Amino acid sequence: MSYVSEEQILKLKASLPASLGFAIKMARKRKNLTQTELAELTLKDRQYIYKIEKGKVTPNIVTIGVIANALDISISKLLEDL
Repeated sequence: MSYVSEEQILKLKASLPASLGFAIKMARKRKNLTQTELAELTLKDRQYIYKIEKGKVTPNIVTIGVIANALDISISKLLEDL
């Protein structure tokens, strides 16, 4: 069994939100959707979508699923390059 160090956890906390946000942004752009349109499809606020894409907030797994569904991709596809 391998333990995760505090340093590894801090690195993940710093990099994952930005990487996830970028992946969502690229998927949104491939669908030719604006942030406002994605917000409407997901019943979220446009500012919240903006903050996710900028890595300022980290959505929970349900929200990630809702976003993936709105973008017509699987969660695994959305997360595959993280």
